Amino acid sequence: MKYQEHVFRPSRRVGGKSVKDRLYVGQYFFGGMAAPKRVPLNTPDKAVAQQKLRAIVTEKQKEAAGLLAPKAQREAVAASISKHVADYKRNLEALGRAKVHVRGTIHRIEWLVRAAGWRSLADVSVETFCRVWETLKGSAKTKKEYQVSMRAFCSWLVERGRLEESPLRKLKPIDVRGKQVRPSRAFTAEEFRQLLGVAGRRGVVYQMLLYTGQRKEEVRAIRWCDLELNGPRPQVLIRVENTKDKEKRAVPLHPRLAAELRCIKPEGAQETDFVFRGWFPMYETLQKDLARARIPRRDALAQIVGFHSFRKTWQTLGVRYGINQRSAQAILGHSDPSLTANVYTDVAALPLHAEIAKLPWIETEKAHAHGDAHETVFSGPELSQQGTDAKNPSSSKVVGFPLKSPAESHTGTDGPVSNWWWRMDSNHRRSETV
Repeated sequence: MKYQEHVFRPSRRVGGKSVKDRLYVGQYFFGGMAAPKRVPLNTPDKAVAQQKLRAIVTEKQKEAAGLLAPKAQREAVAASISKHVADYKRNLEALGRAKVHVRGTIHRIEWLVRAAGWRSLADVSVETFCRVWETLKGSAKTKKEYQVSMRAFCSWLVERGRLEESPLRKLKPIDVRGKQVRPSRAFTAEEFRQLLGVAGRRGVVYQMLLYTGQRKEEVRAIRWCDLELNGPRPQVLIRVENTKDKEKRAVPLHPRLAAELRCIKPEGAQETDFVFRGWFPMYETLQKDLARARIPRRDALAQIVGFHSFRKTWQTLGVRYGINQRSAQAILGHSDPSLTANVYTDVAALPLHAEIAKLPWIETEKAHAHGDAHETVFSGPELSQQGTDAKNPSSSKVVGFPLKSPAESHTGTDGPVSNWWWRMDSNHRRSETV
């Protein structure tokens, strides 16, 4: 199709007759366009219409050649940045984001705008952002939240066509690993017993938080209709509108917890009633219960006890008692398995000494025969010798436990022998005894 650029007055039929409109319309086409385009010129004067169409075509050709930013971007840059922030807020609300999320996000963006003195999008840059961001008071996590909020805002502007690219695209994400100001810890069994002893009827709330591993707001929002307490497999449904990851979860309930919940259900309770309505503990209430139970809020390692400790205790107990990581990830609602394994497991509370004690002990033949504590020793029942030098009996030789399958675990004088060596061989072959 050839180049086009002309103005005309469209016609329409009225009472069987063709009648031309009073105002002119322009039509144009040039290389790179998929089809001709019509634009209203809103003038009855042909010369004015031609001049307006010429300006439109020139602008479009410059945009196509990269000599001029698109009109939407030019208008966005000319507008006040406050207008864009207000539009972004409406967009977050329309997407159904939680009120606390919207409020926090907009507060952080508005603070940065004021502190940096940004008036339009043209003022936003990595340099001005960093200059203001470096003055922030707070933890690494707090500073990261300001960066994340501003980067999300800039990405939204690009998505809407208001910016060609994000002015903060070269800003490196902040690594907050190991920089937590208030890291939480898990409860010990004795501490949790003490907490239940002073909590009264709130004890079942604390049991619900610990034995389901769900977040505080997710447990607070549970209704009686979300609980299945009388079947062979009791469970609680965590609704999608209440979850942080926006995915519903069916979490199995410990039988004893299901029995506790059946006991507290009042007669005449409606299925839509909240289970813990009116007596779910606030932060201050939990702190008072901890004080009465003589549980220090902060330990010697500066780790604190709070609502997050219930989730951390669930995962720590899960690791200790053999709940597999994929199941734990699904119950806790984590998309990243490393979060379940690294952040939500309180390593200090794990029986690591018992795990190390499972490893077989290996000693030199000389030390094994004479019980010399100063030699590097490997001890164990029924040892097989590998690579022994008969002419040099003092030389160390590797001696190991007979490789037995899990069903053939051996018990010696020091207790059960671990099957660790057997699992090291991927082909599960038995070694020949020399």
